[in-house]
Amino acid sequence: MNSRLDTLVVLVRPEDSLAETVRRMATERVAFFGLAVVLDDHGRVLGIINNGDVLRLLASGDDFSKPVASAMVTDPIAVRPRTAPDEIIADVYRQIRAKRRLTREGVAYVLVVDEDGRLTGVVNFAELVTRHGNRNESVAVYGLGYVGLTLAATLANRNHRVTGVDINATLVDHLNAGRLHVYEPGLDDMVGASLDRGTLQFACTPVGTHHAVSIIAVGTPVDVAGKADLRALEAVTRTIGAGLRRGDIVMLRSTVPVGTTREVVGPLLESLSGLTAGEDFHLAFTPERTIEGKAMRELRELPQIIGGLTATCGQRAAAFWSNVCTSVVHMDTLEAAELVKLANNSFRDLSFAFANGLAMLSDRYNVDAFRLILAANEGYPRNPIPLPSPGVGGYCLTKDPFLYAGVAADGTHADLARVGRAANRVAANYPVEVLRRYVARQNRQLSDLNVLVVGLAFKGLPETNDLRGSTGIEVARALQDAGAKVRGWDAIASPDAIAEHGVSPADLIEAVAEVDAVVIMNNHPQNIPQGFVSRTRRPVIVFDGWSQLDAREVEQHPGMTYATMGYMTPVA
Repeated sequence: MNSRLDTLVVLVRPEDSLAETVRRMATERVAFFGLAVVLDDHGRVLGIINNGDVLRLLASGDDFSKPVASAMVTDPIAVRPRTAPDEIIADVYRQIRAKRRLTREGVAYVLVVDEDGRLTGVVNFAELVTRHGNRNESVAVYGLGYVGLTLAATLANRNHRVTGVDINATLVDHLNAGRLHVYEPGLDDMVGASLDRGTLQFACTPVGTHHAVSIIAVGTPVDVAGKADLRALEAVTRTIGAGLRRGDIVMLRSTVPVGTTREVVGPLLESLSGLTAGEDFHLAFTPERTIEGKAMRELRELPQIIGGLTATCGQRAAAFWSNVCTSVVHMDTLEAAELVKLANNSFRDLSFAFANGLAMLSDRYNVDAFRLILAANEGYPRNPIPLPSPGVGGYCLTKDPFLYAGVAADGTHADLARVGRAANRVAANYPVEVLRRYVARQNRQLSDLNVLVVGLAFKGLPETNDLRGSTGIEVARALQDAGAKVRGWDAIASPDAIAEHGVSPADLIEAVAEVDAVVIMNNHPQNIPQGFVSRTRRPVIVFDGWSQLDAREVEQHPGMTYATMGYMTPVA
């Protein structure tokens, strides 16, 4: 046996008995207590046995006179010699996921095995993770919207030294004072605690020490033709490139057209730094996939997609994210990782489009689309149909399908993405069309109506105050353009934010008693106070965009008309 290895770990032969192996594990003074490695005559690893294995054998009443080879684990976790610490951590996590029988906490030691399978050393994995996997890094997060701010706070909470960077000076001042523009459960406390600890700061330019990790989370809006505006992304890339050093890593969170990381960001960084991507610095695409209202939780729980320019770039990114989330998913290329994000959101938008298209068909027969879809799904386990909605809003789902359609734009995938977007746009205008029919019954015009639009955040649950891409705002504006008097209310979005989007804010209870129409545009339960229908004082139509009310309860009130996706109270 190798005398140096003898000092590290108990070394046994396959024919040695379990009893002898356990005796030596208990009595020999070695660096890695509780582990025995089974080697053949040439020093090749055949398997291992550890304290946990021994306890399980004792509990099962196993025969300890039998050879250790009959009870050893034959596929231990192992790495190659001369592997960098960050790469060891990333490689071990990949093996843990592949084997499924292990967890990160369950791996204490890792074997070092050469290409011929011979044992050359042992790594204390728990100590390695403490020193390297959980090390504090200096991080700059560019863009302090929902994505950037929640990420910056999460990283600071992991004791990274984080600077959140945004060109909006007023926003930066407010954040440094602890006043957040983003509603996210738990975010206020996390930002406040990190500011107090000094692990988080906000600035208009990257300040202080050099940031070895740069994460780009700026917006990439699309124009009317569906083409992405990359000016903010390019500006941030130039800022990073000017200060880039060897060994740094740059990661994109922003959703981008496929090829942007390789063809736009990489060359810009190289030209400004004089360094070579993949050799002198690392470059990776690591998309954000959290849902607003659950971002803090999903940053921990969702697998992180990683696409590196090179395998080493991917491993460096994986080592960083392993301190944030429970698992990572490696893609072979940057482009594959870019496509994952576009695929996720485009598929969601298209699935909602089917439900909304069905709702438009239901409208022809005055059928409640919610009841129709619930009946179709009842007891039928295959591919349940989503419920419809008055359009599909938000920053991502209204944008990403266009970026997806821009990849090989003549393909059928692009046709589907565009059709899905078109169907959801029709659904977004549906509440306006319902009100047109309602006033037509009375020989009136939309301009005669006093309307309350309720639920102006782009979604109700998980709750958010985000008004970007809100179909509720769009409906309010369309009704205003038609001459209606419109006011708005939302359980989470502030009156000031509503006013900034061109809609007069209202008090919900007071307004209900004064309007001719109530249009409910999201599913937050607080947007529907108990008994609000009985507070109306005139004939009113209630458009219940998420089927939260009982149609019969509404219709039993004299002069009340109920409408939802596909259905409106028939004329008596």
